[in-house]
Amino acid sequence: MIKVEDSGNIKVADVSIAQLSRGLYRSTGAAFKELVSNAWDADAAAIRIDTNYPEFDFISCVDNGTGMSLKQFLNYFSEEGIGYCFKRKYNKDTTDKYKRPIIGRLGIGMLAVGQLCHSFEIESHYVDEKGKGAAYHAEIILLEEGIPDIENTIRSEDIERRSLDVGRWIYHIIPYDESKNGFRVYSADVRDTFRGEMKSSIGTDTKKTLSFNFSDLHEKFYNKIDKSIRECKPYLETIWELSILCPLPYNDDDKYPINLTQFEDTGRTEELKQSINMLKKRQADFKKWHFRVFFDGMELKRLIQFPTNEDVIPRVYYINFDQTVAANPLRFSGYVFGQASRAIKPLELNGIQIRIRGVGIGGYDSTFFKYYKEIETIRSRWVSGEIFVDNGLEMGLNIDRDSFNEHDEHFKKLQFQLHEKLDSIFNDINNIARAKQEFKRNIKDEYLQKSMQAIVAKQSHGKYKLVQRNLGDKKPVVTIDEKKGEVILNIDSRPLKKKKADMIFKHVILAYYISRQIARTKQEQNTMFYNLLKAIVGKLI
Repeated sequence: MIKVEDSGNIKVADVSIAQLSRGLYRSTGAAFKELVSNAWDADAAAIRIDTNYPEFDFISCVDNGTGMSLKQFLNYFSEEGIGYCFKRKYNKDTTDKYKRPIIGRLGIGMLAVGQLCHSFEIESHYVDEKGKGAAYHAEIILLEEGIPDIENTIRSEDIERRSLDVGRWIYHIIPYDESKNGFRVYSADVRDTFRGEMKSSIGTDTKKTLSFNFSDLHEKFYNKIDKSIRECKPYLETIWELSILCPLPYNDDDKYPINLTQFEDTGRTEELKQSINMLKKRQADFKKWHFRVFFDGMELKRLIQFPTNEDVIPRVYYINFDQTVAANPLRFSGYVFGQASRAIKPLELNGIQIRIRGVGIGGYDSTFFKYYKEIETIRSRWVSGEIFVDNGLEMGLNIDRDSFNEHDEHFKKLQFQLHEKLDSIFNDINNIARAKQEFKRNIKDEYLQKSMQAIVAKQSHGKYKLVQRNLGDKKPVVTIDEKKGEVILNIDSRPLKKKKADMIFKHVILAYYISRQIARTKQEQNTMFYNLLKAIVGKLI
């Protein structure tokens, strides 16, 4: 029988943090992201998340990092309490082994698993301060009730009490196993809501085609989505979201995230070059940090590729900033991609994502962080981008690491810089779209003109030919010169302001005059007019 070494109440540092033990993160993917971030900070080479697909009655997260020492465990769960973080003490900013930028700041990431289960177990194998291997196993039971209301606590006379109980912990020492070095979190006490949502999202058709190779999964599901990843339902949505949020490299293929083969010479600007150089450096950094994430056996990658549609004119714009703001350094760089004129797909890639220390903060913000100028929704969906923050902005993070305090000075500066850049970006891609539309319209007009010439020649048995002339806006839309055998369409005449409506109107008049000029009987006129109108509408619409 295993002897219990010690037990106690789980402490949190403040009543506000106590509320978070009930659930903090907006989605399952965001909750798993916090456990991934803990593994990153522990210098793990890999973390493996398992949901026991397709039953979803058990979850586990296993990494091969430095583990959590017993001293840290007691400090975290009992002495100082959750909400106390030791990772950046003594100005430590990078991990020991891989020199990764440390993500954790607030010490609340462990609560993420509590969103998915009622209780969980942890097991840690680590090397202590004396270089000796040690290990322990612990059970964490979270309270479902009894957490005090914030307002009642604020008004309570017991103002000295700050730490609160949100559950119970029990631990015992176990034999150290070097092959298990790292940290394990697992639970068979998953919430019914989590299990029900995941199971219901996996239909029979999905099971038949589901692949546990991420590239295949991307090809079979995500890459075929015309609108939103939500169409894939919660299980596949969780995998996709986790791949976007985690500090991972892009796919090794050079086409990610910017496919240069899709750019013509006119689109290869200096800003494109700057963006590609920046992305190559980012990719090299992610690779040297040697971090891998596995979900139900498949290795996740950031499979983002632009353009996301064919028949577009792509552009890439570069953002770079390095100054002191509010007495603290703020440094970031990034790219903004625009494709005229098709919407980015899937919808979740539309907008801008901020990444701090490699981690995605929320999803892509399709409002462009409240861009102040009114833009057409259809055109705003042509744009996507990422901004990588190397220094600063962390104080502006909300406690869920999923959004920002919009009045933080660093956030305001980034927002201003982005919006200033977007002014020229939207103007540029709008001009590109208009030029593309005009080019297509001219091609269509030329095709229509040739088609109408053929129709006129055929219907008149070669007696008349259709020509276009500039006769001035005072002359009729259509005139017929019997001597020269010409049906003349007056280009200068504009009965209607809208170009397409005006074109349709002109050709309807054209059909009317041709049928009246060529056909001899009223019946023949009506038949010819009908056939001409049918042909014209078929070409124009």
